[in-house]
Amino acid sequence: MSTIAHKEELPPGLAFLGNSMLFLGLSILALSFIGTEWLPFEMPRSWYSSPSIWKLLALGLSGGGVAVLHQVSKVEMKKQLRQQPIVQDADWMPEEPGQRFESLTVYTKHDCPLCEEAIDILEDYAAYLPAWEMIDIFSDPALVEKFGTCVPVVLIDGKIRFRGRINEVLLRRMIVASPVTQAVKKKCGCNKQGCGCQRKNQDAAATGESSGCGGQCRCA
Repeated sequence: MSTIAHKEELPPGLAFLGNSMLFLGLSILALSFIGTEWLPFEMPRSWYSSPSIWKLLALGLSGGGVAVLHQVSKVEMKKQLRQQPIVQDADWMPEEPGQRFESLTVYTKHDCPLCEEAIDILEDYAAYLPAWEMIDIFSDPALVEKFGTCVPVVLIDGKIRFRGRINEVLLRRMIVASPVTQAVKKKCGCNKQGCGCQRKNQDAAATGESSGCGGQCRCA
C-alpha cells in the first residue's frame, strides 16, 4: 500500500479570510436593504452619501470570499484524493516474466515528494523494467523550462509516459503489452514484483553471472 504526497499547501488562515470576506460582504448588503436605524452605532457618513460605493464594496467582498473558499475547497478535495491509499496487489505479475523496454528516464528535482513516490513505484516493478536514469531538471535550464511544473516526468524508450504521477494501472498494461527484451534466466518462483531475489536475478542476467536464491527467498 502506498500513498501519494504533494507539496501543495494552503496559506495559513486562507479559509478564515474567505469566510470573513463573505460574511462582511453579505452583512453590508443586508444592511443596505433593511436599513441601519436599529443599529446601536452610527454608520460612516459615506454610508449615506455614497451608498452605491458600499454596495460595490459588498459585492466585491462577497465575490472575493466565494472565490477564496472555492479555491480552498478545490485544493482540500485534491489533497484528500491524493492521500487516499492506493491498494497494490503485491502478487501481480505478467504471464511472461522478464524485462521490457530498452530505456527508462526519470526527470526529477531536489525535495520532490512525488518524485520519491515515483521511484518507489518503479522499484516495485523493477523486475520488468530496465535500469532507469535519473536526471535533475536543474542541471539544464531547458529542462526547467520544459518540465519545471510537472516533475516527475517518466520517459520509456524515449517517449513521455507519465507526468507528475505514475498510473500503476497504465504501467501494468504497458508491461503486459510489451515484448520481453531480456528474459529472466532464474527465478525464485515468488510472484511479488518487489522480490529481492528477482532483482538479483535480473542483475545477474544483465552481467551474465549466476545468482540464484535457492531456498533463501525473503518472500517465501
